[in-house]
Amino acid sequence: MATDINSIITACGSQPVCLYDGASIANASDLQAALPVGVQVAVIPEPDQAQSVSSLSIAEALKQHSGADTVIVIEDRPTKDRFAVASDGDAAGISASLYGQNAADGGDAVTAVASTLASPSTPDGPGSGTSGAPVDGGFVALAIGFALLGLAAVTLVITLGARARKKSRALGSPHALEKQLAAALQGEDGEFVRKAIDDLQDRGAAVSANGTDAGLGARIQSLVNHLSELFTRVRTRGTDQQLRLLTAQYRDTLTKLTKAVADDYYGDISRNPQFWSNPEERLHEVHLAVESVDQQAVENIRQVNESRDLEF
Repeated sequence: MATDINSIITACGSQPVCLYDGASIANASDLQAALPVGVQVAVIPEPDQAQSVSSLSIAEALKQHSGADTVIVIEDRPTKDRFAVASDGDAAGISASLYGQNAADGGDAVTAVASTLASPSTPDGPGSGTSGAPVDGGFVALAIGFALLGLAAVTLVITLGARARKKSRALGSPHALEKQLAAALQGEDGEFVRKAIDDLQDRGAAVSANGTDAGLGARIQSLVNHLSELFTRVRTRGTDQQLRLLTAQYRDTLTKLTKAVADDYYGDISRNPQFWSNPEERLHEVHLAVESVDQQAVENIRQVNESRDLEF
Protein backbone atom coordinates (compact mmCIF):
# COMPACT_ATOMS: atom_id res chain seq x y z
CA MET A 1 0.00 0.00 0.00
CA ALA A 2 1.04 3.54 -0.71
CA THR A 3 0.51 4.40 2.97
CA ASP A 4 3.71 2.58 3.98
CA ILE A 5 6.27 5.38 3.73
CA ASN A 6 9.19 3.15 4.70
CA SER A 7 8.36 0.71 1.90
CA ILE A 8 8.21 3.55 -0.62
CA ILE A 9 11.55 4.94 0.57
CA THR A 10 13.15 1.50 0.35
CA ALA A 11 11.72 0.82 -3.12
CA CYS A 12 12.40 4.24 -4.61
CA GLY A 13 15.66 5.25 -2.95
CA SER A 14 17.15 8.03 -5.08
CA GLN A 15 15.65 6.92 -8.40
CA PRO A 16 14.74 9.98 -10.53
CA VAL A 17 11.45 8.30 -11.51
CA CYS A 18 10.03 5.53 -9.33
CA LEU A 19 6.92 3.50 -10.17
CA TYR A 20 5.72 2.02 -6.89
CA ASP A 21 3.47 -1.00 -6.32
CA GLY A 22 2.12 -1.28 -9.87
CA ALA A 23 1.43 2.44 -10.35
CA SER A 24 2.29 3.78 -13.81
CA ILE A 25 2.51 6.79 -16.08
CA ALA A 26 2.59 6.78 -19.86
CA ASN A 27 6.07 8.26 -20.35
CA ALA A 28 8.36 7.18 -17.51
CA SER A 29 11.53 6.88 -19.62
CA ASP A 30 10.95 10.21 -21.41
CA LEU A 31 10.25 11.93 -18.11
CA GLN A 32 13.47 10.62 -16.57
CA ALA A 33 15.44 12.07 -19.50
CA ALA A 34 13.73 15.46 -19.13
CA LEU A 35 14.04 15.87 -15.35
CA PRO A 36 16.70 18.28 -14.06
CA VAL A 37 19.24 17.06 -11.50
CA GLY A 38 17.84 17.25 -7.98
CA VAL A 39 14.23 16.43 -8.92
CA GLN A 40 12.64 13.10 -8.01
CA VAL A 41 9.24 11.78 -9.09
CA ALA A 42 7.45 8.93 -7.32
CA VAL A 43 4.29 7.41 -8.79
CA ILE A 44 2.03 5.67 -6.29
CA PRO A 45 -1.37 3.93 -6.54
CA GLU A 46 -4.45 5.99 -5.82
CA PRO A 47 -4.68 6.39 -2.03
CA ASP A 48 -7.52 4.68 -0.21
CA GLN A 49 -10.32 6.88 1.10
CA ALA A 50 -9.23 5.96 4.64
CA GLN A 51 -5.63 6.95 3.89
CA SER A 52 -3.92 7.89 7.17
CA VAL A 53 -0.72 9.19 5.55
CA SER A 54 -1.05 11.97 2.99
CA SER A 55 0.82 12.02 -0.31
CA LEU A 56 2.44 15.26 0.84
CA SER A 57 3.90 13.43 3.84
CA ILE A 58 5.25 10.81 1.45
CA ALA A 59 6.83 13.54 -0.70
CA GLU A 60 8.45 15.18 2.33
CA ALA A 61 9.80 11.86 3.63
CA LEU A 62 11.25 10.97 0.23
CA LYS A 63 12.84 14.40 -0.05
CA GLN A 64 14.48 14.07 3.33
CA HIS A 65 15.81 10.61 2.55
CA SER A 66 17.04 11.20 -1.01
CA GLY A 67 18.34 14.72 -0.49
CA ALA A 68 16.52 15.91 -3.62
CA ASP A 69 15.69 19.59 -4.02
CA THR A 70 12.17 18.76 -5.21
CA VAL A 71 10.05 15.62 -4.90
CA ILE A 72 6.80 15.22 -6.81
CA VAL A 73 4.43 12.40 -5.86
CA ILE A 74 1.95 11.43 -8.57
CA GLU A 75 -1.20 9.61 -7.46
CA ASP A 76 -2.05 7.24 -10.32
CA ARG A 77 -5.82 7.62 -10.73
CA PRO A 78 -8.20 6.18 -13.37
CA THR A 79 -9.35 9.50 -14.81
CA LYS A 80 -6.92 12.28 -13.88
CA ASP A 81 -3.78 11.96 -11.76
CA ARG A 82 -3.13 14.14 -8.71
CA PHE A 83 0.07 15.59 -7.24
CA ALA A 84 1.86 16.35 -3.99
CA VAL A 85 5.03 18.46 -3.98
CA ALA A 86 7.82 18.93 -1.43
CA SER A 87 10.49 21.40 -2.48
CA ASP A 88 13.19 23.78 -1.31
CA GLY A 89 11.70 26.18 -3.82
CA ASP A 90 8.10 27.20 -4.49
CA ALA A 91 6.21 23.97 -3.85
CA ALA A 92 2.82 25.66 -4.17
CA GLY A 93 3.84 27.23 -7.47
CA ILE A 94 5.07 23.89 -8.84
CA SER A 95 1.81 22.23 -7.80
CA ALA A 96 -0.22 24.99 -9.46
CA SER A 97 1.81 24.59 -12.66
CA LEU A 98 1.22 20.84 -12.69
CA TYR A 99 -2.53 21.16 -12.27
CA GLY A 100 -2.51 24.00 -14.77
CA GLN A 101 -1.44 21.57 -17.51
CA ASN A 102 -4.89 19.95 -17.21
CA ALA A 103 -3.32 16.63 -18.28
CA ALA A 104 -5.00 13.34 -17.46
CA ASP A 105 -1.62 11.61 -17.13
CA GLY A 106 0.64 12.96 -14.38
CA GLY A 107 3.79 12.07 -16.29
CA ASP A 108 2.75 14.33 -19.16
CA ALA A 109 2.14 17.21 -16.75
CA VAL A 110 5.55 16.87 -15.06
CA THR A 111 7.32 16.58 -18.42
CA ALA A 112 5.62 19.78 -19.58
CA VAL A 113 7.02 21.77 -16.63
CA ALA A 114 10.32 19.88 -16.23
CA SER A 115 12.42 22.77 -17.53
CA THR A 116 11.07 25.03 -14.76
CA LEU A 117 12.02 22.65 -11.95
CA ALA A 118 15.79 23.20 -12.01
CA SER A 119 17.27 24.70 -8.84
CA PRO A 120 18.82 28.18 -9.07
CA SER A 121 22.49 28.14 -10.08
CA THR A 122 24.93 28.00 -7.19
CA PRO A 123 27.50 30.79 -6.76
CA ASP A 124 30.80 30.37 -8.51
CA GLY A 125 33.28 28.35 -6.47
CA PRO A 126 37.10 28.23 -6.37
CA GLY A 127 38.66 27.77 -9.77
CA SER A 128 35.60 29.10 -11.54
CA GLY A 129 37.32 32.14 -13.00
CA THR A 130 36.86 34.53 -10.07
CA SER A 131 40.51 34.61 -9.02
CA GLY A 132 41.25 37.75 -11.09
CA ALA A 133 43.27 36.05 -13.82
CA PRO A 134 42.46 37.26 -17.35
CA VAL A 135 39.95 35.09 -19.21
CA ASP A 136 41.02 33.74 -22.56
CA GLY A 137 38.60 34.79 -25.33
CA GLY A 138 39.12 31.55 -27.23
CA PHE A 139 38.23 29.56 -24.14
CA VAL A 140 34.99 31.55 -23.74
CA ALA A 141 34.06 30.97 -27.38
CA LEU A 142 34.78 27.28 -27.01
CA ALA A 143 32.67 27.09 -23.84
CA ILE A 144 29.78 28.86 -25.55
CA GLY A 145 30.05 26.46 -28.47
CA PHE A 146 29.83 23.44 -26.17
CA ALA A 147 26.87 25.01 -24.38
CA LEU A 148 25.03 25.48 -27.66
CA LEU A 149 25.79 21.90 -28.67
CA GLY A 150 24.46 20.73 -25.31
CA LEU A 151 21.29 22.76 -25.77
CA ALA A 152 20.80 21.28 -29.23
CA ALA A 153 21.27 17.77 -27.83
CA VAL A 154 18.72 18.37 -25.07
CA THR A 155 16.25 19.77 -27.62
CA LEU A 156 16.75 16.69 -29.80
CA VAL A 157 16.20 14.33 -26.85
CA ILE A 158 13.00 16.12 -25.86
CA THR A 159 11.74 16.16 -29.46
CA LEU A 160 12.47 12.46 -29.98
CA GLY A 161 10.90 11.69 -26.62
CA ALA A 162 7.74 13.55 -27.58
CA ARG A 163 7.56 11.64 -30.86
CA ALA A 164 8.07 8.33 -29.09
CA ARG A 165 5.39 9.27 -26.59
CA LYS A 166 2.96 10.10 -29.39
CA LYS A 167 3.76 6.77 -31.07
CA SER A 168 3.21 4.94 -27.81
CA ARG A 169 -0.11 6.67 -27.35
CA ALA A 170 -1.11 5.82 -30.91
CA LEU A 171 -0.39 2.16 -30.22
CA GLY A 172 -2.41 2.60 -27.05
CA SER A 173 -1.37 1.12 -23.72
CA PRO A 174 -4.43 0.21 -21.62
CA HIS A 175 -3.51 2.83 -19.04
CA ALA A 176 -3.21 5.61 -21.63
CA LEU A 177 -6.35 4.54 -23.50
CA GLU A 178 -8.38 4.57 -20.30
CA LYS A 179 -7.33 8.12 -19.52
CA GLN A 180 -7.92 9.31 -23.10
CA LEU A 181 -11.40 7.82 -23.00
CA ALA A 182 -12.13 9.50 -19.67
CA ALA A 183 -10.96 12.83 -21.10
CA ALA A 184 -13.26 12.42 -24.12
CA LEU A 185 -16.34 11.44 -22.12
CA GLN A 186 -17.17 14.38 -19.90
CA GLY A 187 -20.50 15.63 -18.53
CA GLU A 188 -23.61 13.65 -17.70
CA ASP A 189 -23.97 11.99 -21.12
CA GLY A 190 -20.27 11.23 -21.27
CA GLU A 191 -20.20 9.63 -17.84
CA PHE A 192 -23.19 7.50 -18.78
CA VAL A 193 -21.54 6.33 -22.02
CA ARG A 194 -18.30 5.51 -20.19
CA LYS A 195 -20.17 3.48 -17.59
CA ALA A 196 -22.08 1.69 -20.34
CA ILE A 197 -18.80 0.77 -22.06
CA ASP A 198 -17.46 -0.58 -18.76
CA ASP A 199 -20.67 -2.55 -18.19
CA LEU A 200 -20.52 -4.01 -21.69
CA GLN A 201 -16.93 -5.08 -21.17
CA ASP A 202 -17.84 -6.82 -17.92
CA ARG A 203 -20.86 -8.44 -19.53
CA GLY A 204 -18.86 -9.67 -22.53
CA ALA A 205 -16.26 -11.22 -20.24
CA ALA A 206 -18.98 -12.88 -18.13
CA VAL A 207 -20.72 -14.35 -21.17
CA SER A 208 -17.42 -15.75 -22.49
CA ALA A 209 -16.37 -17.10 -19.08
CA ASN A 210 -19.71 -18.83 -18.49
CA GLY A 211 -19.47 -20.55 -21.84
CA THR A 212 -23.07 -19.62 -22.61
CA ASP A 213 -22.22 -17.85 -25.86
CA ALA A 214 -18.58 -17.24 -26.74
CA GLY A 215 -19.62 -15.66 -30.03
CA LEU A 216 -21.64 -12.97 -28.30
CA GLY A 217 -18.84 -12.35 -25.81
CA ALA A 218 -16.34 -11.79 -28.64
CA ARG A 219 -18.74 -9.48 -30.47
CA ILE A 220 -19.35 -7.40 -27.34
CA GLN A 221 -15.57 -7.06 -26.83
CA SER A 222 -15.22 -5.93 -30.43
CA LEU A 223 -17.91 -3.32 -29.83
CA VAL A 224 -16.17 -2.09 -26.66
CA ASN A 225 -12.89 -1.70 -28.57
CA HIS A 226 -14.55 0.20 -31.41
CA LEU A 227 -16.49 2.49 -29.07
CA SER A 228 -13.29 3.35 -27.19
CA GLU A 229 -11.49 4.03 -30.46
CA LEU A 230 -14.37 6.18 -31.72
CA PHE A 231 -14.52 8.52 -28.74
CA THR A 232 -10.75 8.93 -28.40
CA ARG A 233 -10.48 9.69 -32.12
CA VAL A 234 -13.33 12.20 -32.23
CA ARG A 235 -11.72 14.05 -29.31
CA THR A 236 -8.38 14.42 -31.13
CA ARG A 237 -9.52 14.59 -34.77
CA GLY A 238 -13.14 15.72 -34.71
CA THR A 239 -15.03 18.74 -33.42
CA ASP A 240 -16.74 19.52 -30.14
CA GLN A 241 -20.06 19.40 -31.95
CA GLN A 242 -19.34 15.89 -33.24
CA LEU A 243 -18.31 14.78 -29.76
CA ARG A 244 -21.54 16.10 -28.24
CA LEU A 245 -23.63 14.51 -30.99
CA LEU A 246 -21.94 11.13 -30.66
CA THR A 247 -22.22 11.15 -26.89
CA ALA A 248 -25.94 11.95 -26.93
CA GLN A 249 -26.65 9.43 -29.68
CA TYR A 250 -24.74 6.58 -28.06
CA ARG A 251 -26.24 7.28 -24.66
CA ASP A 252 -29.65 6.40 -26.09
CA THR A 253 -28.32 3.43 -28.08
CA LEU A 254 -26.29 1.93 -25.24
CA THR A 255 -29.17 2.33 -22.79
CA LYS A 256 -31.16 -0.13 -24.88
CA LEU A 257 -28.23 -2.38 -25.71
CA THR A 258 -27.02 -2.88 -22.12
CA LYS A 259 -30.56 -3.91 -21.14
CA ALA A 260 -30.69 -6.37 -24.04
CA VAL A 261 -27.43 -8.14 -23.14
CA ALA A 262 -28.03 -8.01 -19.38
CA ASP A 263 -28.13 -11.18 -17.33
CA ASP A 264 -31.81 -10.70 -16.45
CA TYR A 265 -32.76 -10.66 -20.15
CA TYR A 266 -30.29 -12.41 -22.45
CA GLY A 267 -28.89 -14.48 -19.61
CA ASP A 268 -32.28 -15.57 -18.33
CA ILE A 269 -33.52 -16.47 -21.82
CA SER A 270 -30.39 -18.59 -22.31
CA ARG A 271 -30.84 -20.41 -18.99
CA ASN A 272 -34.65 -20.62 -18.93
CA PRO A 273 -35.98 -20.64 -22.52
CA GLN A 274 -39.17 -22.39 -21.33
CA PHE A 275 -40.24 -19.18 -19.57
CA TRP A 276 -40.06 -17.06 -22.72
CA SER A 277 -42.00 -17.02 -25.96
CA ASN A 278 -39.86 -17.38 -29.09
CA PRO A 279 -36.60 -17.63 -27.11
CA GLU A 280 -34.41 -18.44 -30.11
CA GLU A 281 -35.70 -15.41 -31.99
CA ARG A 282 -35.11 -13.16 -28.97
CA LEU A 283 -31.52 -14.36 -28.60
CA HIS A 284 -30.92 -13.86 -32.31
CA GLU A 285 -32.26 -10.29 -32.08
CA VAL A 286 -29.75 -9.49 -29.33
CA HIS A 287 -26.93 -10.80 -31.52
CA LEU A 288 -28.14 -8.61 -34.39
CA ALA A 289 -28.40 -5.57 -32.11
CA VAL A 290 -24.80 -5.91 -30.88
CA GLU A 291 -23.52 -6.50 -34.41
CA SER A 292 -25.46 -3.50 -35.72
CA VAL A 293 -24.10 -1.10 -33.10
CA ASP A 294 -20.58 -2.45 -33.66
CA GLN A 295 -20.84 -1.80 -37.40
CA GLN A 296 -22.24 1.66 -36.69
CA ALA A 297 -19.27 2.50 -34.44
CA VAL A 298 -16.83 1.45 -37.19
CA GLU A 299 -18.67 3.58 -39.74
CA ASN A 300 -18.64 6.57 -37.37
CA ILE A 301 -14.86 6.15 -36.98
CA ARG A 302 -14.51 6.35 -40.77
CA GLN A 303 -16.70 9.46 -40.87
CA VAL A 304 -14.57 11.16 -38.22
CA ASN A 305 -11.32 10.20 -39.97
CA GLU A 306 -12.60 11.51 -43.32
CA SER A 307 -14.22 14.69 -41.87
CA ARG A 308 -17.64 13.59 -43.07
CA ASP A 309 -20.98 14.30 -41.43
CA LEU A 310 -21.95 11.77 -38.81
CA GLU A 311 -24.80 9.44 -39.81
CA PHE A 312 -26.72 7.00 -37.65
